[in-house]
Amino acid sequence: VGILYLTIFAAFSLHDVLPAGFAFLLMVLLTVAAGALAVLQEARALAILGVVGGFLAPVLISTGSGNHVALFSYYLVLNGAVLGIAWYKAWRGLNIIGFVFTFGVGTLWGSSSYTPEKFWSTEPFLVAYFVFYTAIAILFSLRQPPKLRGIIDGTLVFGTPAIAFALQSLLVEDTEYGLAISAAVVAVFYAMLALWLYRTRRDQMRLLVQSFTALAVAFGTVSIPLALNDRWTSVSWALEGAALVWVGVRQHGLLAKLTGTLLAFASGIMFLDHAWSDGAGLPVLNVNV
Repeated sequence: VGILYLTIFAAFSLHDVLPAGFAFLLMVLLTVAAGALAVLQEARALAILGVVGGFLAPVLISTGSGNHVALFSYYLVLNGAVLGIAWYKAWRGLNIIGFVFTFGVGTLWGSSSYTPEKFWSTEPFLVAYFVFYTAIAILFSLRQPPKLRGIIDGTLVFGTPAIAFALQSLLVEDTEYGLAISAAVVAVFYAMLALWLYRTRRDQMRLLVQSFTALAVAFGTVSIPLALNDRWTSVSWALEGAALVWVGVRQHGLLAKLTGTLLAFASGIMFLDHAWSDGAGLPVLNVNV
């Protein structure tokens, strides 16, 4: 497989005996064949080689056209292959390689070539990659052997929303409430995932349910100051903190109680900041506050 990759690359780039489109097609077919052989032969190294070659193919066969839709569509197909392999095998190394290549190349392109006019041709790919690697993280926990059941891949579980949200902030920086809406949507997404896993695989994936719940709370908390002023942020955080403390007491969850308490204190700090920074006077018995 390695020799074939090098041969295709040399035929296109060094000796100019293959056109770019045909060389690209050959690399796609080679990547698919390597993935299928890897699953059939239980050969993790072959899967990694095939995926690495697949992600490098557009770099090796680049014509300099700068067509980001074609590049991200191709990466979408590759990530579909990674997701397909994850359906059968819990190969963490393969998942991490796909994650690094996808978001690494996306970050490099976004920092150098993105403009607001490209939003609608870029946003669907970011959403798709986010959903793909969230699904891969769930499959990784699901495909673990019985003695390791419940283990999660922290890199994908927490790294995917972190890098995706950072890239989303780049895409919506010219809109007033774009980031707030994005954070709220992500919070709802993780809350629904946590609820679904809790109802269907509560005992098997308890740690993943807790992780998704924590992410839902985190993004919900972040969305509030992005959308509201200090005063309403203070009110919202106070209510959220009280709710988390109540849930923690009912379920004997130390993390929920601590998080709720911290939010209550953060609410108070935000309230004081609003009173002093806006010149409303002392934040005690003051109708202006």
